[in-house]
Order: sequence, then C-alpha cells, then structure tokens
Amino acid sequence: MKFRPLRFNSYFLILVAALLAACESTDPSGSTKVASDVATLRIHMETHPDPLGKSRQISIGRNPTQIFSVTPAALSEQNLTAARLWEGNEEQFAIHLQFDRDGVRTLEMLSMSYRGKRLAIGSQFPEPRWIGTVRMDRRIADGTLLFRPDATREEAVKIVRLLNNTVAKLQKLKD
Repeated sequence: MKFRPLRFNSYFLILVAALLAACESTDPSGSTKVASDVATLRIHMETHPDPLGKSRQISIGRNPTQIFSVTPAALSEQNLTAARLWEGNEEQFAIHLQFDRDGVRTLEMLSMSYRGKRLAIGSQFPEPRWIGTVRMDRRIADGTLLFRPDATREEAVKIVRLLNNTVAKLQKLKD
C-alpha cells in the first residue's frame, strides 16, 4: 500500500486551519463571549437509566416535577426552520417548532419507533434550562412539535425570537 505524505499533510493542514479559525471563543481580555441574540435548542428522548453513563437523569417543571432519564440530543437548532408562539385563551400559549427535512425524518423515526416515550426540550437563552416535554402518542410525520413551555409568556416570546435569530444566522452560514 502506498502512502502519500504530501496529500495527508495538506489535508491535515486544512483541518488544523479550520479548527483554529472556528475555535475563537474568548475576546482579547480573556472573558468568554456570550451571544445574547441567539438561543440553543436540544431535544432529547426519554430512556431507561443506563449504568454505563450514556443517559442522564433530568427534572423538568415546577409543579409537578417530572424526573426521567434522557439520551444525548437527537435534534437541535441546526434542524429547526422556524419557531412560533401560538396564543390560546387567556394566559395560555404554546411554542410551535418546525423542522427541516432531516429533522422531519428524525422526528418521524423517533415517534414511530418509541411511541409513548417523551421528548425533553432544553434551551439556552442565555441560561440553560429544560423548558418542556412532549409525549409521542402518535406518528409525527409533519415535522412539527407543539408544546406548552415551562416558562412565562415573556420568556416564551424571548425563546421564539432568539431561536428565529439563530435559524437566520445558521441559514446565512449555509448559503
């Protein structure tokens, strides 16, 4: 087998350059940058406690508190195309999440394979916390999730606004 060190070294050089360019996380004064106009979204699936440490236990909600174990994130803001705040009757609101093609496939596969399980929804806006759950009682083929967040109306408006800012910034990076 022949090995081309020049090709390997050029690939390695490009990889190192890309990593160095993408790793700017502090400003010159040494403080960590916190983006105040973006939010993260992580959707985890409920699972059984894993003795190998691949799952973790979380608690969601204030009253009553739901405690269960979750897998690593299956969906994130990278799969999101839009977020909306749906208004209901007085003091009732929900967050509607619309996913892209990959997110639709992932959500459909999870909802068909793990019917009856819950999805735990976490966000960072700017502080990280669990904002809701969705029970997968049926097949979710349209790529949308609608849930009542464990948040005030002001926090829900902020989450939706920041998630849409994040989607717009990610779309600019893709184009």
